[in-house]
Amino acid sequence: MKKVDYYASEYGQIRHHIIPHPVCVDSENAEVLDGTDFVFICIDSGAAKIPIIEWLEANGVPFIDVGMGIELVENQLRGLLRVTLSTAEKREHVRDKNRIAFGDARVDDAYSKNIQISELNALNAVLAVIKWKKLFGFYCDTDHEHNTLYMIDGNELINEDKDG
Repeated sequence: MKKVDYYASEYGQIRHHIIPHPVCVDSENAEVLDGTDFVFICIDSGAAKIPIIEWLEANGVPFIDVGMGIELVENQLRGLLRVTLSTAEKREHVRDKNRIAFGDARVDDAYSKNIQISELNALNAVLAVIKWKKLFGFYCDTDHEHNTLYMIDGNELINEDKDG
């Protein structure tokens, strides 16, 4: 069973209208995104994000991309988590400030071989959902930041690319 089908089955028990698409989205099939009104992007390969983001921008669909930069130093993980929002009203920061890496992902032993990555992925997902909920009015959003960094070693959240 493909991962997308498994999760559709699991989440389908509590949510309606989940439509799995068991394909890797690229420039040839980006139309599978037709009908979306918001997209979360969580892909390791920066190059794979390009056709998805291009399609979303061309079709006025807002999205959140998450990423992390992790390194192992003296047997400890350090680095950052990133949540980047792009809306029809504010998109320039994605490329102008290089918020999202579009290059080839390098093989990173710190990411692939540490059990601690699971909680960092979970935290990144929670930060992305909270940003989505702020965008749609579930939470107050005084800064309207479009890029958030969580610094692991200092336990700091840094908000950037604010409206206004």
